[in-house]
Amino acid sequence: MGTAAELQTEWARLVIDSFVQAGITDAVISPGSRSAPFVVAALESGALCCTSGLDERSAAYFALGQARRTLRPSLLLCTSGSAPANYFPAVVEASEGGVPVIVLSADRPPELRGCGANQTTDQIGLYGNKVRFFADLGEPRGDTTSLRAVRRVVAQAVSEALGVRPGPVHLNAQARKPLEPTPPGREIEAKVDAILAEPLTQIHRARPLDPKLVEHVSPLVLGSVADAFDAAARPAILCGPSDLRSAMFVDALDQLAERTGAVVLAETASQFRCWAESRALGGFDTIWQTEGGRSMCLPDFVLQLGASPISRGWEQLCDAHRIRRIVVHPWEWADPSSTAEAIVQADIGSFLSALRGVDFRPSRRDEDFVAGFEWAESAVWDEVSVILAQAGDSLTQAGAARALLDAVPDPSALVVGNSLSIRDVDRWVPPSKKLLAVCSQRGVSGIDGVVSGAAGVASYVDGATTLLIGDVSFLHDLNGLQLASQVSGPLVIVVVNNGGGRIFEQLPVAQAGKAAWLPYFTTPHDADLECAALVYGCEFHSVDTVTGFRRALDSGYAHEGCTVVEAVVPPQSALNQGRDLVARVERALQREAS
Repeated sequence: MGTAAELQTEWARLVIDSFVQAGITDAVISPGSRSAPFVVAALESGALCCTSGLDERSAAYFALGQARRTLRPSLLLCTSGSAPANYFPAVVEASEGGVPVIVLSADRPPELRGCGANQTTDQIGLYGNKVRFFADLGEPRGDTTSLRAVRRVVAQAVSEALGVRPGPVHLNAQARKPLEPTPPGREIEAKVDAILAEPLTQIHRARPLDPKLVEHVSPLVLGSVADAFDAAARPAILCGPSDLRSAMFVDALDQLAERTGAVVLAETASQFRCWAESRALGGFDTIWQTEGGRSMCLPDFVLQLGASPISRGWEQLCDAHRIRRIVVHPWEWADPSSTAEAIVQADIGSFLSALRGVDFRPSRRDEDFVAGFEWAESAVWDEVSVILAQAGDSLTQAGAARALLDAVPDPSALVVGNSLSIRDVDRWVPPSKKLLAVCSQRGVSGIDGVVSGAAGVASYVDGATTLLIGDVSFLHDLNGLQLASQVSGPLVIVVVNNGGGRIFEQLPVAQAGKAAWLPYFTTPHDADLECAALVYGCEFHSVDTVTGFRRALDSGYAHEGCTVVEAVVPPQSALNQGRDLVARVERALQREAS
């Protein structure tokens, strides 16, 4: 059967080639020794696109970015010890965000566990309940049953990553020195070849694994939702964050809105706000932050699509009114207020396609509700224009978001960071006819790994990719620039530098607490972002005017590779302009009501 080293080499080839046969096309590799047999097998497979990431945390978020773009898992491959632990933040994000990813961690053999051996820790069940599936592959074994079992475990892992609730999976694989590949003997090589030639087990579910396939939605479910629409006078369809699959069904949402007479309210991360066919309104967050808006634009039924909306205005509306609501999400119980009448667990696109074919009786519709919402929407964007005009050529946080979305190529990919970045786009940029594929890390909404995630998205975009990110998030993921610098197409990273995490100035702690507390929340800094960009050879521009910002963007989109644009804005411009906008819209609505 050959030596143990020969068996280990073929064992690793069997694992990697089984992943390839199960549909994996990308491997993101972190440096290390214990993982050498699997790394070499991945590099020699000829069927994997391999990316090297020096920082495991960054590499993991890069893989998540790829998965958000492709809707299929990438393979994360690392050595033993602290290496797989550094994947953990991304594993948590993948778990809560429903992003498929596969971790293959190398491990010490049994004789080196629990005895103080270097670079060794207990990796069994390392990620706890954050993974959909875990298996310890054990030591390499050459019998046919064991070889077949390895392929079966790989098939299970990929299936679970793409399951009803997509997410991360973890395989742990032992390796014993010598770790370098050893030419196998003819017998073990032939046995592995024969196993690989056998058909890989397929899994068939009523809910298809292929995201492009439409799943069946029960007529009883459709009927109950239709009854809720028919009973409503002021229905609304509220679209929260969703993955790229939803973008294929903008026309279905448009037809549903027309047939039901409902207003469509869409956040940028929903995929329903930045497409040519979209009829969505986008100013609802600002509208519902005003007393006049919560009165004039109060729905009596809401069909919520996707994850819980980011909107603070929606939160305030729910606090003030009990609104009949049905939530549609592929797997999540997306109801933090615990007030939903029903949760429909269905693919959003499949649900819309099925629901638009139902007969509706919109006889109860209040036409003044739609007209009032559309008038309020116009008022929001009118006041936004006034505020932006008042700033002139001086760059502000609002002006940066608006100028960026005006400049992004059509079509292209847009990655939006958390905290203020995603809220700035929703608040200051109206719905667009541009074809933008929007990606955001809303699983646990952290600031970590955003640069790396954008690089992962860009690795699968033919044209331009844009990342809008805050300065603290950027500094938190500087090693992401290593992966961003390898991207071939234009990747423009816009860093809004307002001297810290200014979202905390908008929270109660800033008003009710002591002034000395605030720096521990906002974390002000004097970091030189140009030096950070130049470490990995990225182009860099620093601007503080709208004119300079537009020129820097034009240069970035014309450049093949990564460009970092530092948009320097006044520290409190987000706070001051946001308050000004809400006050202006409140006055406009009061004038209309009187």
